[in-house]
Amino acid sequence: MSRVRSKVIKDTAKRIIVNYWDVVKDIWEKSEELSADPKLAANYRFQMYKKLVELTTDITSKSVRNRVAGYIITLMKQILYLGRFTLEELATKYRLKEAKVSSLEEMSDEMGSDEEESREE
Repeated sequence: MSRVRSKVIKDTAKRIIVNYWDVVKDIWEKSEELSADPKLAANYRFQMYKKLVELTTDITSKSVRNRVAGYIITLMKQILYLGRFTLEELATKYRLKEAKVSSLEEMSDEMGSDEEESREE
């Protein structure tokens, strides 16, 4: 049976993969070069992803950071080897959420400018 992960851990890991794909992919490729010893490669991957999570998020809990780093490894295996989903699918899903936030901000800016114009008249 698989472990259950919270939505926060999954969403954080997916956002990191989408927004920092070049860095995540580079770490994965460097660990593949260390493939003479699989344990060393896995340890390198995990340590680097922990550091990436620490630098890109404001998570203060060590255990949550470790779980996010572990889930990044799981997602990368699913993307690269198993083909369960693609980076483009993740990107469209998470870019829509960001687009909704930006459209809400634009809408609130427009509403604020309309109120200022009505006050001047």
